[in-house]
Amino acid sequence: MFSIPIRLLLALLIGAIIGLERESDGQGSRASSVGGIRTYALAALLGALAGFFQAEGVPVLFFAITGFMVVATLVYYIIGSLMTKRLGLTSEISFLITFLLGFMAMSDIISPQLVVTVLVVTLLILSLKSTTKRFMGGVSKYEVQSFISYGLIALVILPLLPDTAVRMSDIPYLQTILSGYSVGLGEFANLEIFNPRKIWFIVALVTGIDVAGYMLGKVFGNKKSFTIASLVGGFISSTSTTQSLAQKSKRSGIVNPFVGAAILANMTSFLQVFLLVGPINSLWLVAITPTLLAIILASGLIGGIYLVKDDNKKVEGGTREDVVKDKKIFALKPAVKFACLLIAVKLVTKVCLILFGNYGFIISSVIASFAGIDAIVLNLADMAGKLISFKTALFTFILVNATNLLSKSVYTFLQSSRAFAVRFFVSVLVIIAASFVGIVLL
Repeated sequence: MFSIPIRLLLALLIGAIIGLERESDGQGSRASSVGGIRTYALAALLGALAGFFQAEGVPVLFFAITGFMVVATLVYYIIGSLMTKRLGLTSEISFLITFLLGFMAMSDIISPQLVVTVLVVTLLILSLKSTTKRFMGGVSKYEVQSFISYGLIALVILPLLPDTAVRMSDIPYLQTILSGYSVGLGEFANLEIFNPRKIWFIVALVTGIDVAGYMLGKVFGNKKSFTIASLVGGFISSTSTTQSLAQKSKRSGIVNPFVGAAILANMTSFLQVFLLVGPINSLWLVAITPTLLAIILASGLIGGIYLVKDDNKKVEGGTREDVVKDKKIFALKPAVKFACLLIAVKLVTKVCLILFGNYGFIISSVIASFAGIDAIVLNLADMAGKLISFKTALFTFILVNATNLLSKSVYTFLQSSRAFAVRFFVSVLVIIAASFVGIVLL
């Protein structure tokens, strides 16, 4: 596509640009870079020459140049490390990448456009040195261990689990025992109890949401933003955040800002539904999107109105830790308990569906929602379009959400001032009314 002189010029430009970045980072000092513009330009030129000889079928010169670059870089690293006690490899690796980019600029292995793309990505990574140092300066050993643990949960254990459903008929000796009482499994024979991979996926999903919530708190917590703290707290646990805000309102005598923050915390939990449902049943997520948007819009408007109202008292800023006392990045034990709760909810609701039809399923789901709606939402996502219709699943979701919000209102009447409880209750009624928009549109 390009002539040899143009390719040589491209290689020189690549080396000069990387050298400029390295030189500007440390003015060519040994502590930060192998060299500057000239050194990196020569490295890219040598790479281009190696690419030329390789294309022309002269392997001796190709291997000679390549071997010289590798040995020279290695010797430089060893001597420099002994002199400066620095063990970093960034400069040496960037030097070899420059050589490789020069080689690719001359050869036809990849297109020049892709070479330029790799150059841009390399420059971006190299330029993030100060940002990376600042970020790592605030990362503790406990946080690193937590992230590694989550990697084991999501990337190691999950792929190894079998993606096979365990059904009632698979329970050893169950059919034999029931036969002794002249009882058969009947319709319950194919009732799915759990799927190991799907259940562990829920564990990974729930802990992943905790990790995401922690990262938000890490980014925004130091800003002492009352609103951000409430949003992040609601992302982790809207119920505990609402209770905490209700108690703070009672102690401080402030009402409106705390009501607004509690409503916004619950709005965040509605946003979380997108993360829970999307990976399980994207089609049902599309079907319930109008309902979710109506709930989120109503919550956002109500929360915003209360936040801007002045109680003539200053609301102290708080971080995520001020609203939610749990400082752990994620907790595996509660996630496993949640997965067990989900199995129980699935079994009860499916049994009620078989025995009593849709009405039995809806009633059992509503009763279970007093303990929280996350397990119910995941169960609905798993069953919608399969065992129950989208409309039945949506109607059940609206009812369990309404029940859960009303139960939080009961908590506020028990733990906060009457003014806070009444305003929160009225807000909840408006949100519940908005949720029925989805039934009309479906």
